[in-house]
Amino acid sequence: IASFVLMALGSERRQLEGAIKYVTLNLMASAVFLAAAGVLYGVAGTLNMADLSVRLYEAPTGLVTTLAMMFLVAFGIKAALVPMFNWLPAAYHTPPTAVSAIFAALLTKVGVYAIIRTQTLLFPEGTRPGTLLLVVAGLTMVVGVFGAVTQHDIKRILSFHIVSQIGYMIMGLGLFTLAGLAGAVLYVVHHIVVKTTLFLVAGLVQERTGTNE
Repeated sequence: IASFVLMALGSERRQLEGAIKYVTLNLMASAVFLAAAGVLYGVAGTLNMADLSVRLYEAPTGLVTTLAMMFLVAFGIKAALVPMFNWLPAAYHTPPTAVSAIFAALLTKVGVYAIIRTQTLLFPEGTRPGTLLLVVAGLTMVVGVFGAVTQHDIKRILSFHIVSQIGYMIMGLGLFTLAGLAGAVLYVVHHIVVKTTLFLVAGLVQERTGTNE
């Protein structure tokens, strides 16, 4: 809710347009997440992650796979994975620079963290959408880069780069190896620092030149 307010801070037309797209898609993601949590509780009788990591091994495989997909969709929207990424480049370049920097550092990483946490801890190996994660991650990497190539606004270029780099993080998870997971976590931390700095630099450029193009 705080991010919704920060997104519209300033009440300019482009900020409100970006905020509406951001709010709408994130509310959809929240609805899917709540539905998944309800089904999960119905299946396992608990929402404690330590208990779930044991009880889901005893649940029907098809149902557990469906739950894994529901959580992937919910958190994939929040992480801006292809094809659910359009809200990010439409919204991240509109707020004040300080807000954009915070969003670039944290918002999508929450989705990535949640995907990593749920897919590795909760779901047995045979129910994880490993191949799908690799395909989606690869598409996210490519689409984000091509989107950035078509832009002239610095903040929009950086926003599309965020999309592409989310693909790198999810690619590490999709391998479901210790090295892949370690690489994904390392890149998340690296991205938080670097992308925040780049958005702040873009803000300085805008302040000095009066434009982002």
